[in-house]
Amino acid sequence: MKDEMVCLEPFDWRYSAAIVGLRKYLEWLGVDEEPNLIITEDTLEYNKKYLDKEDFLKFAEYYFKDDMHHIEIENKLKEKNPTENQINIVNEKMKANTILKNKFKKIKFDGHNQDEIQNIIDQNREEIICETFRNKNNLYKNYCNPNQLFKDKQECCRLNGYYIDMPKKGKSISHAFDKSNYVGNDIPEFDFIPFAFSGCREKFFINDNVDLNRLQKTNNQWTRTVKSQMEEAKQKNERVNTKRIFIDCLIEAKDFLQSDIEIIVKKPERAYFETLYLRKESLEILKNMKSYYKAFCFSIKISDDYWINILNEVFDAVVNFTLLDNLINKLLKDSREGGNSYVISKLLKVNVEIKKGDEKMKNTMKAAFACAKQIVDKKDGNKPRVSDTKLKSYCTKLINAIILDDYDQFQKILINLSNYAEVPCGFAYDLFEDFEGNKEIAYTFVNSLNRYKNNNQEGKDNE
Repeated sequence: MKDEMVCLEPFDWRYSAAIVGLRKYLEWLGVDEEPNLIITEDTLEYNKKYLDKEDFLKFAEYYFKDDMHHIEIENKLKEKNPTENQINIVNEKMKANTILKNKFKKIKFDGHNQDEIQNIIDQNREEIICETFRNKNNLYKNYCNPNQLFKDKQECCRLNGYYIDMPKKGKSISHAFDKSNYVGNDIPEFDFIPFAFSGCREKFFINDNVDLNRLQKTNNQWTRTVKSQMEEAKQKNERVNTKRIFIDCLIEAKDFLQSDIEIIVKKPERAYFETLYLRKESLEILKNMKSYYKAFCFSIKISDDYWINILNEVFDAVVNFTLLDNLINKLLKDSREGGNSYVISKLLKVNVEIKKGDEKMKNTMKAAFACAKQIVDKKDGNKPRVSDTKLKSYCTKLINAIILDDYDQFQKILINLSNYAEVPCGFAYDLFEDFEGNKEIAYTFVNSLNRYKNNNQEGKDNE
């Protein structure tokens, strides 16, 4: 290909992701200085002669080596005396996808024919890489129409959710049914978008495109964090939680994420990209969650085929500035032997951050916690002033009232409990004035109204 300088600008997230992926490719090639690569705050200009199919596929093999079945086959072939298990793995991998089935349909690994198998891989390496990269669900196919790989600029964008079959639908989506009125945005560099996303099952791209160097720095850090966390989880034989890793990365990146940012999410089961807009205030809340957010890394069962992921719910609430009342209600209702008390206390903490609660609210929540513990611990001689049965009854009534948003009933039960236990509830005045605005105070009181030992950790935040 002749020398020709191509200039890219981050007009939207697609161009930003293409720039990030392209820079990784050029860095791998060793192209990092003028005149072949010129990078400013707003533009990337590179020599198009480096846009080569053979080099692209070599880079794809290097970058996605864990997804290349032939790489694992080669690693196993290096064993001088392969075990029966290793032989079975090689034979399974030789049937892992269509291209490998076609190349190895007349051969089987028996532990001695390593050279024959290696020769087949070497002779067909480029085709094997291309078809694996093109059709694997978490590689190119996850982001773009597989048939558009290595194509020049097209009428419509090659990305999933943007691509349109122009011969069939071109007229119907065009103004006045005239295909000449349709305007699509597509460039060959969109083929580099898969290299810009990182994650486990969910893939993320952080479009921090105020400055191209910062854009690269942010996503490189995200990629490094994902790799290190995945290696650590593999060593511990633990399941990888992408959202947990992502929050870790955002917390670490907080110092150089100076403005609101756009986050692009791609899930393999969805034929489109999702967009999250993370405000600076949301990032601050995530940073404040650093010491306790891992308590949210679990799911609760709603039905046989429906589970609620607590961390996902919390993350969505922080991003969209919506309260977690429904989740708190669910956990309060299902709590057995105080098992959810600590998690609920942290959800309340997130709620207060989202509502931008002041010190007065936080102090009143501490007073509600102290009042609940005073009721729980108060004794008449050697017996509790409020028996276990009575305490559970009051607690159930309070939970039902708050779930049903029956604030008058909640206040009546609270007054009744205060009189029965002979413990003044000074925090209640805030509820009388504005129950909805001070709901976290009521939640704190109910959540602390138990005698379970595993509630101790919660108390450290309210003392």
